[in-house]
Amino acid sequence: METQTNLEKSFFENKELFVGMDVHKAKWVVTVRSYDLELKTFSMQPLAEMLEKFLLSTYPGAKYKIVYECCFSGFWIYDYFSEKGYSIIVTPTNRIYKDGNTIKTDKIDSRKLAFQLSRGLLREVIVPSKKIREYKYIFRIYDKQKMRKGQILRQVKAFLEQKNHPLKWEKWNKGLIEKLKLLTFEDKLFDLKFGNLLKEYEYVVSQIKDSEEIIGRIKEDEVLGPRITRIEKINGIGIISSVRMSVYLFDRKDRFESSEKLNHHLGLTPSERSSGDKVNRGRSGMCGNRQLRSIIIQLAWKTVRKDGALLDKFERVYKKSGSKQKAIVAVTRKLMAKLYAIITKEEAYRVNLAA
Repeated sequence: METQTNLEKSFFENKELFVGMDVHKAKWVVTVRSYDLELKTFSMQPLAEMLEKFLLSTYPGAKYKIVYECCFSGFWIYDYFSEKGYSIIVTPTNRIYKDGNTIKTDKIDSRKLAFQLSRGLLREVIVPSKKIREYKYIFRIYDKQKMRKGQILRQVKAFLEQKNHPLKWEKWNKGLIEKLKLLTFEDKLFDLKFGNLLKEYEYVVSQIKDSEEIIGRIKEDEVLGPRITRIEKINGIGIISSVRMSVYLFDRKDRFESSEKLNHHLGLTPSERSSGDKVNRGRSGMCGNRQLRSIIIQLAWKTVRKDGALLDKFERVYKKSGSKQKAIVAVTRKLMAKLYAIITKEEAYRVNLAA
């Protein structure tokens, strides 16, 4: 006679179980279900090893399919389970099917994830390689450094404006920094704080230069290097922007099925919603990095002055719409279509050539 353990093992052997995880720093809420029935919902410590042990001991021999939302924790949970051969996906937070329920709890979220996974309703995030994630982290540090530089600059300028100091009219450069260092104020404590602010500015500037050197070295990457070189050769696009686009958009040649998919990812494609006689037109919902979209549009303003095909596109859309914003977005779409072509076809960028 078979023991109870053997009976349990034979029952769950090769049975598909769907595991939805609502991930938080202090705890995970996990739901395990079959296609037809919820088996268990529980809270646990945020430990992948503990969850794996629970699944193997409670449902031995089953085929586990795991999902969790893109969140603060990044992809280490994905790494742990995928490296051990488990089926796991990460799904975007804003792509989960809404069922009209106004009540939101961790248990409801985990149950919803497990159920929608069992029905094949969830979209899967393409998880970048560990190396690409590290490159992206360098950019996050770099962007925060640039942000802090701007904050200090605005603080100093605001103070000069309040004091109506003549230096408020001067252009911000190294010479102005040296002049600001010579300023003295009645309050010695403020004098000290103002001096420290200038020191911080110089330190942040040095850190930005250091980050830019490190970003430039990403060009040595065996896979990304040729792509970065192709983008960098476009007049108006520098090394930092070339590396950024290669890391965020072209780390894999198969990331986007077409240039239209790429433009949709960036929120550059038009959308339309109509009901009766009412028609609302706008841009599509954005899936990717908003900052990247803004940077690419800024690059379009530079390249449109150096590429006849892009300039022609700008003028045609501007004459038709009367809006420079619409015209530059159309140019950005065309620019990204040309970039998509040179990456996927591994050819050089050609100016004055229609995409």
